[in-house]
Amino acid sequence: MLTCNELISKFKELGIKEGDVILVHSSFNSLGTVSNGPDDVIDALLHVIGKNGTLIVPTFNFDFCNGDTFNLNETPSQMGIITEFVRKNPNSVRTKDPVYSFAIMGKLKEKLGNLVYNSCYGNDSMFAKLRKYNGKILIIGLTYNNSMTFFHHIEEIEGCDYRYFKEFNGNLINSDGTEQRTKIKIFVRNLEQKVETDVNKMGVILENNGLVNKIKIGNADVKILDANQVYIRTAEELKNNPHILCKFNS
Repeated sequence: MLTCNELISKFKELGIKEGDVILVHSSFNSLGTVSNGPDDVIDALLHVIGKNGTLIVPTFNFDFCNGDTFNLNETPSQMGIITEFVRKNPNSVRTKDPVYSFAIMGKLKEKLGNLVYNSCYGNDSMFAKLRKYNGKILIIGLTYNNSMTFFHHIEEIEGCDYRYFKEFNGNLINSDGTEQRTKIKIFVRNLEQKVETDVNKMGVILENNGLVNKIKIGNADVKILDANQVYIRTAEELKNNPHILCKFNS
């Protein structure tokens, strides 16, 4: 059984430091048994990054794309139980992106929680801010394919021939209960090209280049990456292999 203190020790061993800005993608069950559940994981991370650090988790929910209203307070995260615990924490702030929202705790929560942009992966998005603040991406028990949404930010900024901008419109209920119309652009896959996201091979390249720290925590394979290093190396690879982040089905 993993305790909070053991998690603290392991996160430090992985390379997380006081003051870090961390985006966490997670599978809680991959860790095995944790003494006090998801709260221990969150508390351990907050302890290691300290009062000057910032914890960010994805609280993505794709139902808005199908016409559902996005309720800032009530729409659940579809990204796992740790993200739900952060979302429901009274000390967190959730962004108003109706598809790719994030819940944030720590020093930058107000600044990042008030982000306004018109493109989920664009130059003003959370992914861009992660680069601005020299953030890190922590992956707990997931493959790159099931975690690294950051790669779509690189695809949008650098450009690719298998995605295009699609706008989604709908209703958003704010934290105070008021309702408004909102819209968001997403750089989506061109399904007519039978293209699938396939970023695991880029993950292997990053590992082979020494850009990924990995350890075992409980039963989980846990990785951490520097967002700026990921961007630079992936952008470089895209110039040589424009389809490194996808695959085409015949």
